[in-house]
Amino acid sequence: PTTPAIQAQLHARLLTLAKQSDPALARADRILSATSSLDLNLMTLQYALVLVSESITAVHNRRVLRQVYTQLSSLLNYFGGVTLVAADVVMPPPSVSVRMRTLSSLISDIRIFHRLWGLVGLLRWAIATLQSPPKDALLKAVAFAQVVSNILYQPLENIAYLGSHEIIPVSKTKINRLWVVSSRLWAAHVILEFVRLGREKYLARSKDAEKTAESNTADTLWRRQLLVNAAYFPLTIHWSLETGVLGDWAVGALGTIAGGARLIPLW
Repeated sequence: PTTPAIQAQLHARLLTLAKQSDPALARADRILSATSSLDLNLMTLQYALVLVSESITAVHNRRVLRQVYTQLSSLLNYFGGVTLVAADVVMPPPSVSVRMRTLSSLISDIRIFHRLWGLVGLLRWAIATLQSPPKDALLKAVAFAQVVSNILYQPLENIAYLGSHEIIPVSKTKINRLWVVSSRLWAAHVILEFVRLGREKYLARSKDAEKTAESNTADTLWRRQLLVNAAYFPLTIHWSLETGVLGDWAVGALGTIAGGARLIPLW
């Protein structure tokens, strides 16, 4: 074919590709740029980086230690009949893992910064709950308790964050204490969320209604919320204790589940 014909074919293919890609790009742009999903995207990426970083480090350490152990064991056994006993060795992580953790820490800092004015949204939530509380007595009590725990949580996190960046004068001891207390308030919210989900499931089952598309959708949403909350719960306990109880790999895995379970349906 002549050069003009080739150009025409190439142009037609590019137009077809652009037309096919536009809906996906539009959806990606909407999800990635929307304020409502920004923290969700950042959270999923933050914890996924921790998970991948820890996995790379673990694989790297096992491979290197296995090679060193095999070589030393053969050498010692050959020269002196000495048997090498394995011991725990702390090795520096690969550079790619360090860079991933650095990016994860930066994302965490950005997320907390964006929550500095989160109290405004929480106050709007409180007003909406006061104006239209749940009809069920238990759900009503849970809703108000969650509002209180979150309104108390946010200022404490703000002070701890600003203090850790030396923007306001707060001692390191007080900063650590503020992080712990704010995390315990977050844990209270998560525990109350289990109560809410359990009560809603009980009320839904007691209605004896036929399964409809709407009820199936509600059940799917309920299961997703339960999964997210179940992933959050160990994290809240971990951050609520000064020494923590989880390893970094578990933190990364649970955070990825909590974020991914809410992010995937958006795509």
